[in-house]
Amino acid sequence: MIYILTGPVHSGKTSLLKKVFHELKKKEVKIDGFLSEIVWENQEAVGYNLFALKEEKAVPFIRRRGEENWQRVGPYFFLPEGLARAQEIIFRGRDADFFIVDEIGPLELAGKGLWPALEKVIFQSSTKYLLVVRRQILEGFFAMLKESKVKVFDIEHEGVLKQILEDIKNHS
Repeated sequence: MIYILTGPVHSGKTSLLKKVFHELKKKEVKIDGFLSEIVWENQEAVGYNLFALKEEKAVPFIRRRGEENWQRVGPYFFLPEGLARAQEIIFRGRDADFFIVDEIGPLELAGKGLWPALEKVIFQSSTKYLLVVRRQILEGFFAMLKESKVKVFDIEHEGVLKQILEDIKNHS
């Protein structure tokens, strides 16, 4: 089962995922994955850190400054070490009951970024996935998921946390 959380940029999706993570952890669900946490310097967003849920530890992931040969989307560069760490987490996620990915964006839609790793596990695993997917690429991403069973939650709908947790419980 693939759950998708969608909504506008900076609408609270990562904060909601933290709540989902803590609720599932309390219920002793075997959970893994990662969040993309914004990094601020002098009141300016300079990028994102990859927060590994299993270890509860962050590493640099995406920055506004980078090398020309790094994968890039808009003003952001993917640090090779951060991207490699995300891919490692994705591959080990096959052993989890529930796996969170924050987030799928235009790079993945182009078959780059996290997609090469995700594509290898998401169709062959009994793991349930909760993916954050930008609203503007949702339709294109559905095509990449082929025949997978998908349920979409919108951050802007009232009670979305409760809906997600109930749906996960009902499909356990």
